[in-house]
Amino acid sequence: MGSEAMEGAEYLQGWHDRHPGATSAMLDSLTDEVGRSSYEVLAEAIRDGDEPVLDLACGDGYLLELLHPNHVCLGMDWNTAELNAASRRLGQGAPLARANAAELPIATAALGAVGCHYALMLLQPLEGVLAELARVLRPYGLLATVLPASPPEDTPNPISVFRAAWQEVSDTHSVNIPRIQDDRALRSESLKMLLADAEFTSVVVQSFSCSKPMTVDEASRFLLLTYLPDLLPPAGFAQLTRVLEAELAELDGGTGTVTFVEHSDLVTAHRR
Repeated sequence: MGSEAMEGAEYLQGWHDRHPGATSAMLDSLTDEVGRSSYEVLAEAIRDGDEPVLDLACGDGYLLELLHPNHVCLGMDWNTAELNAASRRLGQGAPLARANAAELPIATAALGAVGCHYALMLLQPLEGVLAELARVLRPYGLLATVLPASPPEDTPNPISVFRAAWQEVSDTHSVNIPRIQDDRALRSESLKMLLADAEFTSVVVQSFSCSKPMTVDEASRFLLLTYLPDLLPPAGFAQLTRVLEAELAELDGGTGTVTFVEHSDLVTAHRR
């Protein structure tokens, strides 16, 4: 891992040390048109079976809890605070381990499926991680991952408002942004090529969205509890909060609420 990627990994570790469980707390309340969270969409993609399932970058164990009734599951993450949160959620003795995604302590061809929720783009080096997943999956084993997708450019929404506010504030307050992700994981064609190189086939990408009406204050707190705003100096963070709340208030059209929409891709692939 290069120095830039190491700096990004250190930032992510610090963020999750401070905010264990934040990802599931934010995303579990957003649902699709049939009432499923993005975690439930992913859990449904991992079909029933007797073979073990790995939740990679399991965080606080939210997906593991969904999978547990139908699968033999294990969860792995590099962050100790998240694993402690998962242990509290799942109970003592839960099959959890601290592990590097590129060096999994799992035997070759031992798994029937791997699930990964909103994390594959954060796991570096991406080629090494995909090769390791191919190693631990049995032939035709399933890799299923949910990844964030960009919102439509012509539709105003809280995420596009946040990006515009961030750009305005970061122009004033210089921020050294670490390399926290590999954007190739977020581009369907690039990811398909990487998966093919790692001996995966039958790649399918399904786009979906989950949403929830929120007050301006709720949406603002939701957006500020993401990666990067905490890199701003106090004055910059305060400015970002003001700009964001003002722009969200314009978006609500006088109703007092905005619809927060999270666009995602469900990507499935099979080990050759």
